[in-house]
Amino acid sequence: MRNFITLLLLVSTPLTASCVVGAVSGATSKERSIGRSVDDASAAISLNTRLRRHGGMHGVSVEVADGLALLAGFVSNPEHRLDAERIAWSAPKVIKVANEIEVRNKKGWWAGTKDRYISTQLRAKIIADQYIRSTTINIETRNRVVFLLGIARSNGEIERIVAHARLTPNVKKVVSYMVTPQTRNAPIVPSQPIAEEELLGGIDETE
Repeated sequence: MRNFITLLLLVSTPLTASCVVGAVSGATSKERSIGRSVDDASAAISLNTRLRRHGGMHGVSVEVADGLALLAGFVSNPEHRLDAERIAWSAPKVIKVANEIEVRNKKGWWAGTKDRYISTQLRAKIIADQYIRSTTINIETRNRVVFLLGIARSNGEIERIVAHARLTPNVKKVVSYMVTPQTRNAPIVPSQPIAEEELLGGIDETE
């Protein structure tokens, strides 16, 4: 019996350690607690599972940050769009829902590749910016529209992140759902959609 208990502890220890490391690494920012990070991850998994069970939601992507569930992508009819939002509100640990799902035909593989490349470019810009220190930034790009959500240290930091998104090549529009620790409990109000011609403007690096 003692040998069995010892073996069980040896087998379970690596798994427990990896879970702890994963939880801690996902919450390196002071603005976001470990508990909130775990809740967000749990909500995203639950929401994705529920959407897949419903059917017709393969074009929908989910991001959850600080209890805000962002639904993006596309569905084939308006009913699926409403169903997705209803499912999101029913998911545990979801406090707010932002529904940015489009009703249209499925986009091609190449369009999805371009979206992923935009997200990668923007992420690299944010990491390289020494004035942006927040690590709780989620980027979701769909059909060349960039959605930003998460917690920033200040409104000024949000402005820098949005500016980087605006200047990323091939971006059509930027929508920000980012908040600060002071505004995280406010109602969901996305930033004013940016017209495509405005994306050619510059950024004042002296701010």
